[in-house]
Amino acid sequence: MNHARPLPTPRLVGMGTLTFGLVAGFVVTALPFLLAKAGVSVDRIATVSAVAMSPAFWAFLLTPLVDTGLTRRAYAFSLGLVAAASLAAALWLFSPHRLVLFTALVLLAELAAVLQGSAVGGWTTEFLPDTQRGKVGGWLNVANLGGGALGSMFIMWLAASVSFRALGVVLGLMVSASTLVLLRFPPPATPVVRLRGILRETSRSVVAACRQPPVQLGFLLFLAPASCVAAINLFASLGQDFHAGAQEVLWVTGAGASLATGLGSLLGGYLADRMDRGVLYMSGGVLTGVCSVALALTSHTGISLAAGALIYNALAGVCYAAFSALGFQLTGSRNPTAATQLGLFAAAANAAVVYMTWVDGQGYRLWHVRGLFLADGLAALGAAIPLLWLLQRRVRKLRRAAGPHSPMLPVPG
Repeated sequence: MNHARPLPTPRLVGMGTLTFGLVAGFVVTALPFLLAKAGVSVDRIATVSAVAMSPAFWAFLLTPLVDTGLTRRAYAFSLGLVAAASLAAALWLFSPHRLVLFTALVLLAELAAVLQGSAVGGWTTEFLPDTQRGKVGGWLNVANLGGGALGSMFIMWLAASVSFRALGVVLGLMVSASTLVLLRFPPPATPVVRLRGILRETSRSVVAACRQPPVQLGFLLFLAPASCVAAINLFASLGQDFHAGAQEVLWVTGAGASLATGLGSLLGGYLADRMDRGVLYMSGGVLTGVCSVALALTSHTGISLAAGALIYNALAGVCYAAFSALGFQLTGSRNPTAATQLGLFAAAANAAVVYMTWVDGQGYRLWHVRGLFLADGLAALGAAIPLLWLLQRRVRKLRRAAGPHSPMLPVPG
């Protein structure tokens, strides 16, 4: 593809996911805070949050739409504006007596953000060279996680002095403005899959891609509990178990964890361009498993919570960057159903997060905080070690066949 302008830097490309980060960060962090502030009960908050986050697991059923019809740029901008308008409307119309309407609007915002992220990802595969997939994966997660955390902290801070309606206007403007970085992306390709044949052609293309051994191995890695780092979302609820104060927990699991994850993402992106991405992904799982087991067996103090949470979040950043880079690699370039395939990879990884969150919760129910981290760590190590051995065998076989610099998970054509 002949680009009329220079390719954007990996940092700028990574910022393309900021829209999704702001919306998802609001749903995960700021939404429960605001509902509690409005006097909504914890059980109803849990229901609203679960429904609002659900597109992360089922939106892949709709991602074929962004591979057809309009260009991925058109989908990226229009879906970003839908997400912004939905969040603004949800907060503008909010009332504890209209939670169904509020939930529906936030659900629409999350769905639009997930599909927008798939459109941006598919667009990115059109121009991203393999040598920059790791760097972009790192910056992508900095924007997603760091941007989402900072945006949520700003909204929660602002909530002390302004109304929900004003919060809606501010949040809508933030999400809308986050799409402007996409203006620096190269022009997208014209879709080759037509709307009329979307199900038939997309299904055929995706099935053909999924039959490739590297892609099948990728799904195995993403579905495994090795590197899903499910405990990352549970540290904020463990202050009492570690005898830590509320402010300490807030800073460690908020700003501290965001900084650690961002730095880990940059490190993971750097490494993903210099070593096999599958090996990096599983190696991160081994290290997070060791960290979890250490947290289970050591004394539980505020210091151990801070150290454990920061180390775990940094390693999670490495895993996230490796996942993103590996997803781009397995999708390949000039893939007409790239957004769909990336959506399937994300659904697989999110499925692992869901079932491991449940497993971690069962560990806590049976043996409290030690059980939580033992369940998390032993599951990660039990999956990562054999998968790492399998990957090492594969790379040795490929390198014997194609030379010392052959990638273990080759890029699909």
